[in-house]
Amino acid sequence: MSVLSGLFLLGGAAILGPILFHLIRRTPKARYEFSSLLFLEPTPPKLTKRSRFDQWLLLLLRSLVILLLAFAFMRPFFRTEAELLGANAPNRYVAILIDQSASMRRSEMWDKTLTEVRSILDNLEATDEVSLFAYADELTPLVSQEEAPTVDGPARHELVRQRLKELKPTWGASNLGSALLSVSERLTTAKDQQQSNASMQIVLITDLQQGTNLESLQAAEWNQGVQVDLHRIEPENPTNAKAILLDTKSPGDELTAVPKVRVRTSADATHDSFFVAWGNAEGEKSQPVPFYVPPGESLVLGVPRDIAMAAPDRILLTGDEPSMDFDNTYYVVPPIQKIVRIGYVGNEDVDDPADMLFYLSRAFGETPDRRVEIASADSIDDLKLDGVSPPQIVFISQPATSDQRAKLDRYLDDGGNVLVILKTDEMAKDMGDWLGGVAMAQSAESEPSTRASYTMLEQIDFQSPLFLPFANARYNDFTNIRFWKFRPVNAPADAQVLARFDTGHPAIWQVSRGQGELYVMTSGWHKEDSQLALSTKFIPLLSRWLELSDAAKLDTKNFVVDQDIPLPEADKERTILFPDGQTISIAATATTFSDASEPGIYTLIIGEEHLPFAVNLAESESDTQPLDASYLEQLGVVLGEAPTTSETLDQQRQLRDLELEQRQKVWKWLIVAVLILLGAETILGRLRSRTSTPNLGDSA
Repeated sequence: MSVLSGLFLLGGAAILGPILFHLIRRTPKARYEFSSLLFLEPTPPKLTKRSRFDQWLLLLLRSLVILLLAFAFMRPFFRTEAELLGANAPNRYVAILIDQSASMRRSEMWDKTLTEVRSILDNLEATDEVSLFAYADELTPLVSQEEAPTVDGPARHELVRQRLKELKPTWGASNLGSALLSVSERLTTAKDQQQSNASMQIVLITDLQQGTNLESLQAAEWNQGVQVDLHRIEPENPTNAKAILLDTKSPGDELTAVPKVRVRTSADATHDSFFVAWGNAEGEKSQPVPFYVPPGESLVLGVPRDIAMAAPDRILLTGDEPSMDFDNTYYVVPPIQKIVRIGYVGNEDVDDPADMLFYLSRAFGETPDRRVEIASADSIDDLKLDGVSPPQIVFISQPATSDQRAKLDRYLDDGGNVLVILKTDEMAKDMGDWLGGVAMAQSAESEPSTRASYTMLEQIDFQSPLFLPFANARYNDFTNIRFWKFRPVNAPADAQVLARFDTGHPAIWQVSRGQGELYVMTSGWHKEDSQLALSTKFIPLLSRWLELSDAAKLDTKNFVVDQDIPLPEADKERTILFPDGQTISIAATATTFSDASEPGIYTLIIGEEHLPFAVNLAESESDTQPLDASYLEQLGVVLGEAPTTSETLDQQRQLRDLELEQRQKVWKWLIVAVLILLGAETILGRLRSRTSTPNLGDSA
């Protein structure tokens, strides 16, 4: 027999009441008349026990009443039908999810993380099916649910401990939202496949910083059957600061320009004095610049380079806590000026504002990254297209002979780029066959009748590489550019029309020729044809042509860790030089490089050309201020601990016991027995209280 509420057994202590009452001696209250005691001799009293039990049967009945009442309140039942085996209880899926993003590199954080995970493993039950995951910007399964059928409980726990020894923090950014959803889906899938009613638990070990990415949770619905047990790892000192270079270019001489650096501190910082200096791979440092930045704010100051320092390629921040040095270095590609060669074929005067060459020669100023050299010639033969250093792009504004067209074909086959500007109707007719069967349209006039008449661009393909930089709504307005003249021609059938006039005629189109690209404009940018040279779109458009013509070029030189870095096409062997000196070869078909797993200066080597690029820590990882756990609940995440197998088994037993007790209702029979005993006690007490008093006669 079992009981539901064993605490009521303490009520049996009330049995002491009857016992004490029975031990209390009572003085007789009856009054008896005696004759004179003069002739009686005194007899000394006999020594007896002061208290003794006289009414054993009454004491027993009263004690039994109290005991039966206490037992009834304990709600007893017969448990022979309620035995539960451990195999009948559902097991628990426990997924340990460890944050291994860059912010966990703070000195004491990772040791605390490993200690916390070991403590969690020690407290797990043998029946728990544990799995181990780590995440930064992507989820990494270390011991997955798929291994459950092959590894039993204790061995699985030991496997987790072994994999944990191999784990270490990365330099990646924290994407907690995606990791939580992925692990939740894995647990749900495993539960469905095994058709189990197991509880699902994610044990999350993280610093839960504000810079973590939670966008995935905002766009998805959380499975309410999965609970997240949050174990937050906190640093001993929360102060953190981050230095970022805002620009590498300034007007004027690069040697005298002062780059701007922004220093931002965490909102929970405890001090506000920092220093920023330039450094290089040899360990040299420039004169540091002091920064006074209050907690949670930022400050922008100029940090001059040291002219005597060789190749400064990093910004060094000091004054931060030693435990927070994981983000104190910001890498910058040293300025390397590249020469871009442009060939221009046209009988024009570079100083004549009426000619296109006048505007082209003044469109590109010299920058630390690029110097444009324009070689103008009256003939294509003078450009040396098959030389050692041919131009990256050739502008043609006059007809070409058949031999010159053959040279252009070879130049295009080798990967060159040509822009043909149809300056006159005669040029359009003369080069129509070479351009792909271009013919003058008979339904339109090439020149508006009056100066007040003009055409504009419309139907611009902003998805094309040429116009892609203008796709933003702030830059895609071309309606203020007026065209006075254009050549009304029909584009070839294989051409991609990039822009049309409002008359429907093509304004710019593109055709692939061999390895190169052929562009055609049906109107020039000189003032006789249009206002293009005077618009704000002119220089960006020409610069875009230069960028597209430079095949061996990275779109940008600053990336973040684990980012897919787009690679330029090349017919030569490509090699990546890592910051530690290691090199790997890149497949000819590869379009991206995805192995930049740590910050530093990398170099893309294409033949004899070296293209350095910087890889830095994601800025979000420096936002180390703790995030309130309630924000996860606002996104739908269920925080809490799922019951263990033992707890679940106890709950099931309690429910079964309660069901049996309600069915058997043994307490009712106990109450009946109590009533019977009370009746018997009352009758017996009444009988015992009727003690006969002898009649001693009347008193004198």
